[in-house]
Amino acid sequence: MILQSLRVENFCKFRQPFELSELDSGLNLITGPNEAGKSTLVRAIRTVFLERYSTSTLAGLQPYGNTAVAPSVAVTFSHENQAWSLTKSFNKTQRCDLSVGGQQLSNSDAENKLAELLRYSYAKKGSSKPEHQGIPGLLWVEQGSGQELSSAAQHAG
Repeated sequence: MILQSLRVENFCKFRQPFELSELDSGLNLITGPNEAGKSTLVRAIRTVFLERYSTSTLAGLQPYGNTAVAPSVAVTFSHENQAWSLTKSFNKTQRCDLSVGGQQLSNSDAENKLAELLRYSYAKKGSSKPEHQGIPGLLWVEQGSGQELSSAAQHAG
């Protein structure tokens, strides 16, 4: 899988739309000063792939002091020379849309297709845990949780 773009809106510190586009198929570095949002962008990638759009445990995704908005994350990526597009909106406007080839999937159908592609599962309730995340749980490690990698590695195996 090659991530090509990331777009966030009303996601943590990003109240306005912010997009990283034309990502390289190799190594991409996100640099900037402290509190610029680098970790937030990694959290967005992790959230769009590993968390259910319908979970109610992600209230912390909304910008501070603005609980009336719906955080959203969109990514485009390629897998086996096929273009994929994934968009999730959380909290107030819960929605998931996935397109691949000419196929359009929404909500649970979209998440099931994504889980099948990446070989993981979603938590039935609440936030995802290492036992659900498979290999993607090792790739997108949240800041401050590096000490918990042994559990993620065990489940990825």
